Amino acid sequence: MQCRAIFASVLAAGLVGCALQPPAQAPGLDGTRWQLVSVSGRTLAVPQSPPVELRFLESRVNVHGCNALSGRYVQEGTRLTVPKGFVGTRMACEEGLLAVDNAATRLFEKGVEFRKEGDTLVIRGQGERWTFRRHGSMPSSFRIEQAG
Repeated sequence: MQCRAIFASVLAAGLVGCALQPPAQAPGLDGTRWQLVSVSGRTLAVPQSPPVELRFLESRVNVHGCNALSGRYVQEGTRLTVPKGFVGTRMACEEGLLAVDNAATRLFEKGVEFRKEGDTLVIRGQGERWTFRRHGSMPSSFRIEQAG
C-alpha cells in the first residue's frame, strides 16, 4: 500500500513538473520570403511566371501574385490569422493568378496552421494545403509603406 502512495506521489510530481514547462516556441516567420510550389485540396493552378510570393515582415504578411496584398497577421503558436483582412492593389489580372490572390486572402483571413521545415513552409486550412519553398532572402530595399 505504501508503494502505491509513493508511486502516486512521484507520478503527480512528474505531471506537475511537465505542466510547468513553457510550451515549445513556434518558428518565427518574420523576415522570410517564400514562393508557392503547390496547392492541394482545391482546384487551383499555380503559375510559374510570375511566381506567387509570400513575405513576412514586421508583423505583416504580403501576398504577391497578380496584386500586391498586405495584412497584419497574428501568430499564436503555429496558427496565423489576418483578422482585419488585406489591403492592396486590385489590378485586372489573368484569371488563374487572380484566383490564387483571392484564395490566399480568404485562407489567411479564416486562419491557417503552418509548419516550417528547413526551406519548406506548409500552410493548412479549410481542407487545403499550400506548399512554399524559401525564395532567397528578403531584399534590403523592401520596406512596408504605412498609410498615414
